[in-house]
Amino acid sequence: MLFACVYVPNFVAQAALRHERETRSKPFAVVAGAPPQTRVVALNAKARKLGLWTGMTRSEAEVLAGIQIRERSIGLEAAAHAALLDCMTGFSPWCEDIADDTLVLDISGLSKLLGSPTQIARSIRDQARNLSLYIWLGVARNIDSAIHAARLAKGICILPAGREAELLKNAPLEILDPSPEIAGTLVRWGIRSFGQLAALPELDLSQRLGQEGLRLQMLAQGRSTRILSPTSSPPVFEEVMAFDDSVEDLESLAFVFNRLLDQLVLRLTARSLAVGELHLELQLNLAADGATATERIFTRVLTLPVPTVDTRLLLKLLQLDLEAHRPGAPVARVILHAEAMRPRVIQEGMFVPKGPEPQRLEITLARLRGIVGEDRVGSPELIDGHLQVPFRMVRFTPGAARTSGSVSPVSQTSVRVFRPSVPVRVEKTNGAPRRVRFRGVDHRVIQASGPWRRSGEWWTPDHWGRDEWDLVLDCGGSSSRLLVRAYRDLVTGQWYVEAEYD
Repeated sequence: MLFACVYVPNFVAQAALRHERETRSKPFAVVAGAPPQTRVVALNAKARKLGLWTGMTRSEAEVLAGIQIRERSIGLEAAAHAALLDCMTGFSPWCEDIADDTLVLDISGLSKLLGSPTQIARSIRDQARNLSLYIWLGVARNIDSAIHAARLAKGICILPAGREAELLKNAPLEILDPSPEIAGTLVRWGIRSFGQLAALPELDLSQRLGQEGLRLQMLAQGRSTRILSPTSSPPVFEEVMAFDDSVEDLESLAFVFNRLLDQLVLRLTARSLAVGELHLELQLNLAADGATATERIFTRVLTLPVPTVDTRLLLKLLQLDLEAHRPGAPVARVILHAEAMRPRVIQEGMFVPKGPEPQRLEITLARLRGIVGEDRVGSPELIDGHLQVPFRMVRFTPGAARTSGSVSPVSQTSVRVFRPSVPVRVEKTNGAPRRVRFRGVDHRVIQASGPWRRSGEWWTPDHWGRDEWDLVLDCGGSSSRLLVRAYRDLVTGQWYVEAEYD
């Protein structure tokens, strides 16, 4: 067996700035705790050179010019850990979640695909860098030695079989995480490294420290027999970004969306998945000037026609949706959550004409929804009820193409429904319409068919009833006629033209 351990040094700081590439090159510190007890919990090397240390108060850290301060975020740390897990699962499904900053995976079967252990480790490191995570890797024949090597590596460390104790002899005992009592005893004995602990007589060590002492010595000697326990928790594809100053400009938000979508797509691709549904959650700053929103949380859901990993498509759909549904206040925090689905694979028919690409069609539909409204774009769906308009518009989903069979040509008539119906003035003779003033023009009725009485919802306050007519209107010439559907509302007595036949 061959195991690789992935360790993320300074995990809290890396998680806080994973989406802020520019800030990572500057001195920064991560703080946590309620004021006035807010203290530094993580910082980078440049901040240490300026004299900062873990545990100092926020006010002390802010005295130094040029320091970037970030609040610790559990959401950002969870997203970074999930991204790391997605990255490792892309290499091997046999992956154990040890801690937020540590994962172990079985790489025994990867040599034929990726080469030597060093080449495998480099491939893992490069993939993690694509997710803005900088990792150390340890490779060994047992899990615990791989973990110890990773925490000492500062890069990549390969432990050959049988030489674990030799190569780890200078490692400090803190890596073994002994109990305070045992740690104090070992310090009093002058034992501070793996090699010193490994050289102690087993019998004497057992008599003084018991089985726990022997377990620690076995780890120091690289003789662990631990079995890998693969992680089976369902993946959560979510990316988070918070702002120091609220963002109101949609163009600036699009820049943030692009970064978050890049990370989501990389994580999904590592698991051979795609985005089926995209959930956007914006936390708004209602105290900002000009804010019109009443709810602090603004959410939108984009349901895609087909699963996709096209970042440009997802970004454009988000932009079009926010242009049509503006948050109403500056944004303080962005959360993007993707519902994962298997990518759709279609085999085109040889004799079936190729339809429009679903992705481009979705962008076109999104633009139309922004122009005419969401309830006017989509596919009609019949409603099982006694309604005046017995259908509603639902999201258009491309159906499967017809691959066999034939359709006999049938003369069909299409109907263009006016929403809302157009009020008209009607003159009647013997109860039938004879003249209609429609859109400011008087028309003579050439032929009238009707009436057909329809009614419904009589058991509710919204009851309705009407007499419908099909009318052929004279438009001023023998070849210029208009066929419409008109009705008289039985409640108000008003006449309307509801539709025009083509």
